[in-house]
Amino acid sequence: AKMRLATLLVVAFSGPCLASPLTRVRGGAASLRGSGAGLFGGRSSSCLRRRQMEKLRGQLGASGFPSGYGDVVRRAADSVTQMLRDGKKFIEIEFPVTGLSAVPGDGEGANEMTASAVYTQEIVKALERNGQVTRVFFPDEKEAQRQKKLFKNIKNVRVDFLCRPSPLADIGLDPNKVRMKDRIRDDDELYVIAYPSFDPREMIQVRELSDDDTQKRPIVVINGELDRIRSGYYPGLFYPRLMSAMNGFIDKFDQALYLHNFKGRTGGALLRMYPGQYQVFTREQFGRQEVKRVYEQETMPTLKEVSLEILPKYS
Repeated sequence: AKMRLATLLVVAFSGPCLASPLTRVRGGAASLRGSGAGLFGGRSSSCLRRRQMEKLRGQLGASGFPSGYGDVVRRAADSVTQMLRDGKKFIEIEFPVTGLSAVPGDGEGANEMTASAVYTQEIVKALERNGQVTRVFFPDEKEAQRQKKLFKNIKNVRVDFLCRPSPLADIGLDPNKVRMKDRIRDDDELYVIAYPSFDPREMIQVRELSDDDTQKRPIVVINGELDRIRSGYYPGLFYPRLMSAMNGFIDKFDQALYLHNFKGRTGGALLRMYPGQYQVFTREQFGRQEVKRVYEQETMPTLKEVSLEILPKYS
């Protein structure tokens, strides 16, 4: 019986691909659906997509959930590289920095920023293999000066910033405003935006960078907490400039690596690693690393849908 099972497994994974990847998982059992569109604009078959997902799951374990930050950095860099090849221009990387089961705010703010800077450096260093000139924008001038030393041994990296301090920023006046078109150079090839999540002006500057860049170079936002913008955390009445800038812009971002944890009785996690699907995991106890994949879908669900509909159904 063992020999027959081994033979079946060999045939299944070495023969032709007849179905696309997992669409939904219950209790570890997967349902497969018919073949779909290829990964590279229809030129590649679902077989290639399945091979990529099998390779990814082999690297990260049977559940597909990262086992540590080494996995996170490697997969984030691999996904960004693939997205650049696929012509993606707006790329999001989001993950907790104080533990893979943590949520934003679990750590002290300055410590989270420092950790995000370190992981940004590791991701940029992993992207160095692509040979592009990368400009890394930190939230403000002081933070850029503080973190610049992290990048001194990485080739073709320029450290920059989005904002200068302004005591009048809260009332919409910014005499120290940074003109983004003055910061960029013709030979820049990739923009990496490091944790633009503290001051609403930071993402407004990212929008300006995109609008002013005539070459339309790719933008990678790392730990920008874009979910706060998606979910309406900033009321348009009090943040009209931010909401106006994000209208029609925030939806352009596609997730290279995205991990969001949920606390509570029905806790769990939402994970996406490009080109895979958005996966929901349950966790028996918040803070534990053990997770169980229970659901997948092609499009990104809202955090409200995950916390109020999907997780309670499978917990």
